[in-house]
Parts: sequence; structure tokens; C-alpha cells
Amino acid sequence: MDYEPKYTVIMRGQEFVLTKSQIEFDSPNYFSSCFLGDFREAQSRSLELCRNPDLFRIIVEYLCGYEVLPLNDKLLPSFMSTKMGLENLRIDALFYQLEGLVKACETFAKPRISHRVPKMSFMLLGYTTWNTNILSDTAPRGISVSEIEYLRPENDHWHTIVTEDAFARIERLRSPESYNDLQGFRIVAAMEGYTRKMAGNYRQNGWKLVGWRIEDVADQGNLRATEILVVLAGVVTPKD
Repeated sequence: MDYEPKYTVIMRGQEFVLTKSQIEFDSPNYFSSCFLGDFREAQSRSLELCRNPDLFRIIVEYLCGYEVLPLNDKLLPSFMSTKMGLENLRIDALFYQLEGLVKACETFAKPRISHRVPKMSFMLLGYTTWNTNILSDTAPRGISVSEIEYLRPENDHWHTIVTEDAFARIERLRSPESYNDLQGFRIVAAMEGYTRKMAGNYRQNGWKLVGWRIEDVADQGNLRATEILVVLAGVVTPKD
């Protein structure tokens, strides 16, 4: 085996040995200039610097061709966070003129953009009312605003969260966008107020009213039931 020259780097009293192939890795750099140029260190094969030895251990691994990012916090000085360690490693890489390591640190420091597609989730709010005339042939647009405003669903409603696939199977929903006249806007406002009685300030919590369904169901004796279903939509971004 051919003999490979070795060079000593002293960091705050701690000695590190670099081979010629390590010095030539990511060159030209500070070490190739000192040890392979015309400086006196080329004769002594020794260099003393007052840089951080813990960070230099990481750089020695880099000069061996290893991946050193992301940083392992166990390799960093106790006073350095991982973020601080990455920035200080970049500073040392600049000092040692290790262009490849500088670029790697800068790339790793950039905020990572998630490419996961946000998914929609839907909240269903259901309520049954008895002997009301919400659906009325005599009311404008067939829905009585005063009857909706009279409802008190706070304690007797149910709710659940469903996926986008389940939402797609819900039929006969009326959306706020389906109304474009004065009476229609009153109906939308009434349904928004009705929804707040069950879900509080749902908009502030990231939900949007997407629709509702109101239908009379079979009588039970002298009682007539009306089922009201409200659907809210929210965006959930999957975690990386």
C-alpha cells in the first residue's frame, strides 16, 4: 500500500490527523492551501487554530466523504442548539473554504415546504325538532326564517366528523351560494345563526358553512318531526 502523507491540525490543544485525500476533498480549501502550497505548514505538516474542536470533528467526517447533515445534537457542544450548531458549522465551513459544506448547510437551513395535499374534513351537525313549520308552502322560498330563529338546538343536537368521501355521498344539500336575493340572504343568515348555537364561532375555529338539509320525516302519532342537517368544512394539513 502506498504511503499517504498525514497532517496534524491542533484545535485548542486537541490534535486531529488529516490525510492528503481528506485535504483534497472539496478543494481548493484552507487546508490544501496551507499543507500543499508554499506556506511553512507544508514543511511542518502541522497547523494550530483556535476553532471549535467539536465542530471540527464533524468536518473531519465530512472530509472523509460522509453525510453529516442533519446534525446529531449529541455531537455538538452543550451550549449549542441544533439550529445554532448548523449556523456555526456553516461559519466554520466558510472559514475553511469548504464550498460544498457551505452549500449543504445553507440548503438544509432553508424552511422545508410540505408537498402534502391538504385534506378536507367535514363536521355534521344534526338536530330533530317537533311540530314546527320550518318547511312551509306559504313561507318565501319554502323556509320559515322565524321558525329557524326560534330553534334551540344547543343541548339536543349531535355531531360527528366525516371524510371527504362520506361528504360526497350526502344528497340534497342546499348551499349558501344557492341564494342570491334578499329573502335568500335572510335564510342564509338564519342558518348561520342556528349553526352558531351548536358550534359557537365556527369560522374563527377554521370551519365554513357549506350547506344544510331540512326535511320532514314520518309522523309519530300526533307529532311531526323535522330533521335538520348542517355541514361544516375545514382544512386539515397532514403532518410530515
